[in-house]
Amino acid sequence: MKKQLKTLIGIGTAFLFIFSIMMVLSAASRAELPKVMTITCYPIGSSGTILATAFSDTIEKKTGIRCRPTPADADMARLLPVRNGEAQATIVTASTTYQASNGLEDFSGKMWGPQRLRYVFGGNVIQHGIGVKANSGIKTWADLKGKRVAVGAGVGKLSTPGFLAYGGLSMKDVVAVPAGGYMHGIKTVMAGGADACHLCPSSPISKEWESNPYGLRYMPMSKDDKAAWDRMRKFASFMASPIWTTTGGLGEGGPKWLAYYPYTMSAYDTTPEDQIYTIVKVMVEGRDLYKNVKKPESEQWTIEASLDLEKPVYIPFHPGFIKYAKEKGLWKAEHEAFQVQMLKEEEERIKAWKATK
Repeated sequence: MKKQLKTLIGIGTAFLFIFSIMMVLSAASRAELPKVMTITCYPIGSSGTILATAFSDTIEKKTGIRCRPTPADADMARLLPVRNGEAQATIVTASTTYQASNGLEDFSGKMWGPQRLRYVFGGNVIQHGIGVKANSGIKTWADLKGKRVAVGAGVGKLSTPGFLAYGGLSMKDVVAVPAGGYMHGIKTVMAGGADACHLCPSSPISKEWESNPYGLRYMPMSKDDKAAWDRMRKFASFMASPIWTTTGGLGEGGPKWLAYYPYTMSAYDTTPEDQIYTIVKVMVEGRDLYKNVKKPESEQWTIEASLDLEKPVYIPFHPGFIKYAKEKGLWKAEHEAFQVQMLKEEEERIKAWKATK
């Protein structure tokens, strides 16, 4: 009897010891997640802010972790907090990931160069073109010659020459008006400081522009003009694809052909895996909480869209995303091959950039 009692006590002690270890490990795992998460995004008035707010609310509701959407006007201001570990991710377009990962434009300086960005999640495409006031008399690309074109920092430095190339023009054919960013460029045109700018119909401000007495017109684009798209592709490969656009601030003529590129949620290779895994898990399993916030954009953010290798986003996936995709059996051989290729190209870009400095 005493022997049996000792055995039971021994088993109980061992169980309590194992249980205590498990609780400690579990607590340690939970402790790795921050009490506050931050997602940077485009400035107030953009679709990016609406999406970032919806995603942040979803993260907070599903995890209890406070999540702050943090708008910033310039690409560097959006990426710097993520690079420094002050934010977990950023909501930016494929144009930003293209520039940052290649060390172009604002990211060409010694403090930047090619950035080790990682894909976290994504989905909706952004239709965009060149907007002018409907009462301006500017109806053809040729009419833009000699006119003032707002060129925003970041994407504007690639998209504007790209659009002009589509129309058979170059930056030498127009008067460039520097703008602090995408929204600043739009407001500059609306205020009369420029005649044309890069504009997305999904941005709420496009509706405001459209409702003004001067109206809104987009410069004409056609899906069948292959030569025009090829000219654009030389300047901005990430956006040189046509899409039929039926929603948003479309201005004169209603639905039309425009160019497009996708939104992404991106992070750095240094962003902890467990934090990104948590975000990806929430984005998939908490989709019902954000999918109706801003249709059709918000409902297009899915794991399927994120895994689509046809999208023009050329950065590696984050390990946190890969972990979740593998758990769900969604990570295929083609994704692994893509990952290997993107990592290889990243190393080549960084090596080439360092050799020039």
